[in-house]
Amino acid sequence: MTGHHGSIAVLDVDGILADFEGHWRQCAELILGRAIPKVSEDHHLRARYALNAKEYDVVWQAFHETEWASVPLYDHASELVLTLEDMGCTVWAVTSIDVRHRVARAESLDGLIPPARIVCVGHAAPASAKAAVLQDLGAIAFLDDHPANANAAIGSVPLSVLLDRGYHGLETPEYGVTVIDDALDFPVLVEQLLRRTGKGRAA
Repeated sequence: MTGHHGSIAVLDVDGILADFEGHWRQCAELILGRAIPKVSEDHHLRARYALNAKEYDVVWQAFHETEWASVPLYDHASELVLTLEDMGCTVWAVTSIDVRHRVARAESLDGLIPPARIVCVGHAAPASAKAAVLQDLGAIAFLDDHPANANAAIGSVPLSVLLDRGYHGLETPEYGVTVIDDALDFPVLVEQLLRRTGKGRAA
């Protein structure tokens, strides 16, 4: 018996499970027909790759049309999800993409997280949108690579964790957000939380 069955852990997808940045850059190079060196650690892709507005829009248009289904998973993705499941957690994905891409997103996750547990909050959703989903799910833990989302989640979930990718131009994680630099540290934190709270343990 796992003892913690039913505890919900929520993962962001891009930057956590899937290499969105690498894939977007590849797509941009293909469409623009040139190498696109990274010029800064700015979070905004346009600034990071020094693209003009027209180039940026053209790449996004193509990406939305054909690419969401093929964003590759990081090497650590399955280990991250399976470790959480081994601890008895139910893993959900909450992703900031439009719901029209939900089927493509499920395809790219390749069964790692079932389609019924993938929530798309929308491309331009405010940080509070993910927090609302966490609240609705009664999640115990959340992992994102965007400080605004981790900050917004503080009141909605006992454990809000930021995977720090070193991007510039983002807000600072607030007191109450745990910052890690390796996604596989997340299950360790979740396990500590479960031990501490006895959450979900059968009486």
